[in-house]
Amino acid sequence: MNNKFFLNVLRKTSLVLIIAFAYGCAAVGSKHDKTNESPLKPTGHGTVTLDGVFEFAKPEGYKMFRDLGDGETIFMFFKEEGEFPSQTSFFYNDKVYGNALELETRINQFFKYFLVGRGVKMEINKIEDGMIDGRNALLVYSSGENPYRNEKVKAMGYFYKLGQYIVSLACTQWRTMDGEFDQKRFQEFETFANSFKYLKKPFYEEVEARINELK
Repeated sequence: MNNKFFLNVLRKTSLVLIIAFAYGCAAVGSKHDKTNESPLKPTGHGTVTLDGVFEFAKPEGYKMFRDLGDGETIFMFFKEEGEFPSQTSFFYNDKVYGNALELETRINQFFKYFLVGRGVKMEINKIEDGMIDGRNALLVYSSGENPYRNEKVKAMGYFYKLGQYIVSLACTQWRTMDGEFDQKRFQEFETFANSFKYLKKPFYEEVEARINELK
């Protein structure tokens, strides 16, 4: 093993298909033909673990899905809430689109394409400081709509670094154009995000530590 190997790993894992990204986290139908429910292991103190890597408070009333086929989303919690597209999802994305290393610049790159596959142009409404598992983050509030499809969306997401890589933990809520957004869902997401932690050093931080050891 050498530093060239780890650098190649970093470069390859950063490649994301824009087409898949454009539809990522979009409203979906009631069938998830290509997903499988993933077991969560209770810790005994009010949280669950996933893959021996993540720990968090399980969102009650949500279904969990994996392998969504977008190449980005590691897992998603999903709740249908009436007439399509009325639904809410929480998701962990470990390949935030873009190439900037500075968080706010990367966020702007991300939102140029986020949900454009659904004909939605997302506007960033507010950015404030946040934190995920002791890591400084930027919390972004955004919204958009597509009247031609009778749908609108609000989202909030934490963007933060694992080593030099940028990941996100986010929530999207979809409604019909005349529907009302439910603030309770965003409060549930905040509870989930505040409980979220890594049980061991994330892959990107581990790779960076290995590279530093080889320098």
